[in-house]
Formats: sequence, C-alpha cells, structure tokens
Amino acid sequence: MRLCVVKKAGYIEIEEAPIPEIKDDELLIRMLVCGTCLSEYPEWKEGISIGKILGHEPVGIVEKIGSHVTRFKAGDRVTGLFKQAFADYTVAKEELALLVPDNLSDAEAIGEPWSCLVSGADRTDVKLGDTVAVIGCGYMGLGFMQLLKLKGAGKIIAIDVRRESLEYAKLFGADETYTPDELPNQYIVDEWNDNMFTHGVDVAVEVTGGAPGLDLAGRMVKAHGILSIVGYHQSGGKRHIDMQLWNWKAITVINAHERRVAEQMKYMERAIRMFANGKINVKPMMKYEFSLENINEAFAAMKEKPDGYIKGYIRIGRK
Repeated sequence: MRLCVVKKAGYIEIEEAPIPEIKDDELLIRMLVCGTCLSEYPEWKEGISIGKILGHEPVGIVEKIGSHVTRFKAGDRVTGLFKQAFADYTVAKEELALLVPDNLSDAEAIGEPWSCLVSGADRTDVKLGDTVAVIGCGYMGLGFMQLLKLKGAGKIIAIDVRRESLEYAKLFGADETYTPDELPNQYIVDEWNDNMFTHGVDVAVEVTGGAPGLDLAGRMVKAHGILSIVGYHQSGGKRHIDMQLWNWKAITVINAHERRVAEQMKYMERAIRMFANGKINVKPMMKYEFSLENINEAFAAMKEKPDGYIKGYIRIGRK
C-alpha cells in the first residue's frame, strides 16, 4: 500500500508498505479522503514530524474487523478520530469510528474538525439575539458561524483579512463583514468611558490561531461580555494579552476546546446528524481536491490560498 511520510521540511514522499494487521478491537480502514488541517502545516513546513505519517481528518471504508468488534461490518463508511490517514489503509479502534450516513459525500463526511466546532459552540454561551463577532473566516470560522446562527445569534459580524473569505461569510449568515482596518469604532472597547457597555459585542469568537486575531477579539468584546478562543494556538510563539483590558472589562474568557476523546466522539456524532439533516452546509467550502501524489501541493495551498480556497482534502480512494 501507499503511505505518505514526512521526509524533510516542506516535503512528503510516498512510500510502499505492507497493509497493517489489526487487533481484536480494531478496524482496518481503506481510506477514501482525508482533510488537510492547518494544525499539521508546521509539521510539514518546518519538518517537525520527519518520519511520521500525518492525516487526522479521515473518511474511509471498513475493510476488515477484529473478532471483538460489534458496531461495524466490512463495507461500512466511517469517519472518526483515527490518524495516519494519508495512506491507502489505516487502523482505528472501534470506539474512535463513526458510521457515515449514505446521503453525505465523502468530503462532507469529514467529521474531526466538526467535533472541535460543535464542542466549542456548546461551550460558548450565546443567547438568543446576541451580537456576535467571528474573527477569522477560514473553514473553522465559517463552520462556527453556522453553529452560532443555529444557537440564535441576533447579529453576526465577520472579520477577516481576505475579501474572498468575507464573501463566503455572507453566504453562511454574516450580517456585516469587515477587514480589520475597516471595523467601525462602535465595535471596539479599549478605553474606560461610558461606551464600555454600549459599544463592542456580546460575544467575540477568535478563530485565527494568531496573536493579532486574539488581540482584536479582546478589544471587541464589551464589558461583561464573552471571549471564546476557538483558534488553535500551538504555533507562532507565545501570546501576549492585555490582561489589564480583559480584567477591567470583567469579561468571561472561554477555552473552547475539548480534550476528552469520548466527548469528542459524541460531539462528532451530533455534527454528522446536522450534516445529514441539512442544518450545516460544507459543500461550498470543499472545492479543492488533491490526489495523494499532489500532497505537497495540498499542504502549500493551506498558506498560499489559491482562488476560492477555504478547505482542501486529499482523494485517496473511491468506494
């Protein structure tokens, strides 16, 4: 079988290897697609993961089941939290896989990022009618925006440096869109005056994973508002926050991440249910399909962002 191995900074090579053996509680999965995730970009670009097989946003077909497996059978299409998915085959524990409804395409069925989004939205206290700002309108920000709309946000303000991303934001429910330098003063609260309760937003959601986005989110939330950190802040160095500002405004800061695997699977199941019943729409964002042979191009696209790019995925096999 083919598998993709990080060989050096900025380069993944396809190697041949035997199909893996499985244990009694495992599934052998023939891969169909796997999403590319910005969290793995440094592992590729900087060569952090030399010798490793990446890929953690999988959809595949159960090829074989262990003797103790009861929830799946050969031929089932699954997504889940199993990894090393940039390969023809991978292995998953039974409890880390989830059945995919027949009415979803392979690309729509990528569940892992939505486990993060649904758990984050569940943690973020958005009340009916709240004014909410979403800072960062990539795949995760646009997905979170759809969930906020379902939660009853009264106004959604989208902020991104890319005009193209803001056009997508309008499609997914944004009422107002701005680049950071266009943002009206009424949405900023960074001075001690009577505007601290009337200006700003009820909930500011940071989905950039970068220092500028986090800083802007802290400035946008009003006094006694909520700042929800959805962005993945595991690269780019330490963050220096204006704790004096945050403290003065008495804001509630939420780390909108879930690390309990069993809970992540429950949230993924909720997401798949919403996909299947048309509550969430990912189709417009899934325009960039790459072959396994073009995996390095797929990783580069996460930063280069060609026209229309929001989310990329690798096509490995077909049902």
